[in-house]
Amino acid sequence: MADGMFPDDPPVPAPAAAKSPYLVLARKYRPLSFAQLIGQDAMVQTLRNAFKSGRIHHAFILTGVRGVGKTTTARILARAFNYEDETGRHPTLDFDKEGIHDRAIIEGRHVDVVEMDAASNTGINDIREIIDSVKYGPVSAPYKVYIIDEVHMLSTAAFNGLLKTLEEPPEHVKFIFATTEIRKVPITVLSRCQRFDLRRIAPPGPPTSRASSRSRTPPSSWSPARRKARRATRSPSSTRRSPIRRERWRPRPSARCSASPTGRWSSTSSRRSCAATSPAHWRG
Repeated sequence: MADGMFPDDPPVPAPAAAKSPYLVLARKYRPLSFAQLIGQDAMVQTLRNAFKSGRIHHAFILTGVRGVGKTTTARILARAFNYEDETGRHPTLDFDKEGIHDRAIIEGRHVDVVEMDAASNTGINDIREIIDSVKYGPVSAPYKVYIIDEVHMLSTAAFNGLLKTLEEPPEHVKFIFATTEIRKVPITVLSRCQRFDLRRIAPPGPPTSRASSRSRTPPSSWSPARRKARRATRSPSSTRRSPIRRERWRPRPSARCSASPTGRWSSTSSRRSCAATSPAHWRG
């Protein structure tokens, strides 16, 4: 109770709502489905045909420059493998609604989707853990998916140890590799994977190359000042015809020379006299 000497205590402000942590744009707007994936139509169509026909490969390798979406595509592909809803398990590329395992796969905490960074796990012992674990089936999802990022960083012994499992994996195992240096991956590994080359997104708008700009403004429409500047930039040697071009466009003389008594190239003096009497444009 407050009296005249002690006023009421100031009201305690209500606790502010917890703010979501800041995310960079690449993570904030990361695609979550193939419908949101832009610029990779060839890969999406190939995967759609494979899923529709039921002929899904067991190993994939995604290559491209940095920032093109290799890891994001690998996670979406793992979500497509393990899609499950109320009607049952059926791998699909069309996510009409979020499946049972989708949220855990997107957040990277699903027990059956294992992501490994080959840049920090390069040895044969790291691959031996994968070889020992593929023998056991998945815990809750239809498939056990292994995503190995920067796979080109694996050692030679690690690649050799993975070959047998990569060639004949169990039915419940899928491998997805991502790399920026496809030339460093052994051919024995590439031959066992389905490869997809991810491309950069082309910028919108008309091309801005010099050739296209010159085609839009032909020299006949140039201003006098521009023509004068263009002539000033050309070197004198570029305006003269080179000896090679003179020889190329020089008309071939006839086999008989009128300056020679016999009408043939009988001697050096005859050739010189014929050259002296030939037209100027023949001599260059």
